[in-house]
Amino acid sequence: MRRYLLAAGAVVLLAAGAASADPLGDAKSGLAAFNSGDNPTAIKLFTAALDSGRLTRPDQELAYVKRAEAYLAASDGKSALTDANHALDLDPRDSEAVATRDRAQALVNPPPPPGPTPSEIADQKVKDDYAAAQAKYEAQKKADADAYAQQIADYDAKIKATDAKHTADLAAWRADVAACKGGDLTKCATTAPAPPTAQAVQAPPPPPVKPAPAATQQTAKAAPAPEKKHTVLPPLDRPAIY
Repeated sequence: MRRYLLAAGAVVLLAAGAASADPLGDAKSGLAAFNSGDNPTAIKLFTAALDSGRLTRPDQELAYVKRAEAYLAASDGKSALTDANHALDLDPRDSEAVATRDRAQALVNPPPPPGPTPSEIADQKVKDDYAAAQAKYEAQKKADADAYAQQIADYDAKIKATDAKHTADLAAWRADVAACKGGDLTKCATTAPAPPTAQAVQAPPPPPVKPAPAATQQTAKAAPAPEKKHTVLPPLDRPAIY
């Protein structure tokens, strides 16, 4: 196989950035640095070896692959992708270069997260439809309660107006009776008006109770709509005042 650098074994690392007339030695030292996890030093040594222009084609291709892997370990996906493509230009059949290129592409352009499954989409639609029906129900319930509150307020106002009129009519009748007592009682007995009676005011009916939207089996965990309650005021039974 064409892996001359793999036979290097353990070698003494050259100082990072130091000039060397031995590009193959730089490549071997870069490989040792990469294998020990020293990626910055490996990148510098592989760069020195490649920049010399004196590596053989197989060694040059291997140096590109290993520098690409060092870039990947340093999370530099763009540089790793460039080196992997250079290696494939030199040897399109190199499976290691292909794998490194694919990893670099995934780092540069990560795939989108998986979308929801059809079942999850259907479940979400059921939940959304139920939430919309619940919101509509709550809005209608509030509108009914507001309308009923206004009816009660109007009813109270009518009661007060009726009470005031009845009080005034009763005062006038008592004045008429008092005037008759000071005059002809026989005449008064036939002409005195009958005492006024209080008029009943019809109480408003309570608003209709509408059922809450039914939860389907898929929305069984949704909170049920609270029971709708209304306080119904009974009509006032006001006795006539004489």
